[in-house]
Amino acid sequence: MNVIYNVLISNNLYVEVFRETMPLVISAALLYLHYKGRITALETILYAFAAEAYTMLIIGPTFTATFFVSIVFMVEQGHRLITGQLYVQRKYLLLLLLPALSNIAIFFIIQLYKDPFYYPEGKQTAFYLRPLYFYFKLYLPLFAIGAKLIQEKEQLSFEFFSEVMKRIARFSLMIVILQVSCQYAFRSEVLGEILGLQRRYLQEQASSMLSLRVQALFAEPKVFSAFLSLCVPLYIKDRQYWMAGVCVVMGVMTISQTFWINVFAAGITYLLTSVLSSTRLKILSTLGIIIGLFMIVAASKDYFIKMYAKNQHNTMYELIFKRSVYRYDNEVWQKDNVVLGMPLQRDMELPVVDFLRDQPYLLISGYGAGNSTFIPAQYFFGQMNYENRVNGVGGHNLNMRWFYILAEFGIFSLFIFFFTLTQTRQDITPFESSYLAFIWICFFFSQIDLFLIIIALLCTFGEEEESVTDYKMISYQ
Repeated sequence: MNVIYNVLISNNLYVEVFRETMPLVISAALLYLHYKGRITALETILYAFAAEAYTMLIIGPTFTATFFVSIVFMVEQGHRLITGQLYVQRKYLLLLLLPALSNIAIFFIIQLYKDPFYYPEGKQTAFYLRPLYFYFKLYLPLFAIGAKLIQEKEQLSFEFFSEVMKRIARFSLMIVILQVSCQYAFRSEVLGEILGLQRRYLQEQASSMLSLRVQALFAEPKVFSAFLSLCVPLYIKDRQYWMAGVCVVMGVMTISQTFWINVFAAGITYLLTSVLSSTRLKILSTLGIIIGLFMIVAASKDYFIKMYAKNQHNTMYELIFKRSVYRYDNEVWQKDNVVLGMPLQRDMELPVVDFLRDQPYLLISGYGAGNSTFIPAQYFFGQMNYENRVNGVGGHNLNMRWFYILAEFGIFSLFIFFFTLTQTRQDITPFESSYLAFIWICFFFSQIDLFLIIIALLCTFGEEEESVTDYKMISYQ
């Protein structure tokens, strides 16, 4: 645990104090502007999300500006619910109850059938209490964000969302320029950390000029790459091709495979499956095409690995293919990590897949919200976090969010989330319908829960909802 923690924190005490203070400063400033009526709830939460490079690691890596803003929104919406100003539709009430239903199912499975979990130092009580912590810290705040956005539905539109996204992208461009400058011109690690770069990526950069992974002020390069991929269709729609190209360049500089997959998904969604009238059919068709192409690549992986070996000193090969080759190459690891053609991360998705392969009945209920800590440690053998697993320290977060829902809540919950959050109003435009499909595809590969909620709301509530007086809560985690 100390090794991982030391990689995350700065060597400079003053820089670390600055970084850990910023979440409170940013969230306080945003909430002040919001409650003064200067920015909307949508702007507040998106600006906070775009500043997650700063975290209060002394408490935990998830204590960011987004966390503090969402907690304030949750308290506000809780007060409205208690005082009768907030009502919950039946279908969204079911989403609220899913974690409880999952944990009830897990309880009966453990008591009546089989207990496959590992409880370090007798932490069996924590197995039942951890889902409550997960529910109030992560799950419920997302419902509050949804309710808060709907209360400002007269200001909530796809066009407004698009403008906020592009505003953040332009600001991120300036931060990226500063990050690159401070590393290549000033060679200052301290300045890079102040500007949001994480120390572990700065250490990688020291060995190669092409290893600097820009992230603007986002939590990680892969999160920044996912955000940029969501901006590209918005810029193309408004014929702002120059900025679309800038987003692509910044996406390349994140050195994240997520960016290329998402951009490719956008092309399939808007060029091939956009003719389909059903949003759900667009999602399933696009995902089917992508998985099919992954399987073709996996079948030809030896050829691609040899091709990269011959061209590994080429700049474009280094930027685009290096991480993909690492994912597919099992010569060192001697363990197949390819599922449906997709190379899973060996320290994240693969241990969970192996666990569920051995315990397939858990696909019905999931292993319980936040209970990944109790997956037996042997599934993580050979990974940096193995000792933490043995000691029951830390949690486990899956970036592939469809799989995350399946693992945490079970297959029935995944179906409920999908069918609930793909309902759209009748007057939705073809571009918005395709964008919702695109978000769902990106959600398969990326941790973009907040964006899924926002787009689902935009595609559900419109002018025809103006006469509705009861506020509706919607969310996912």
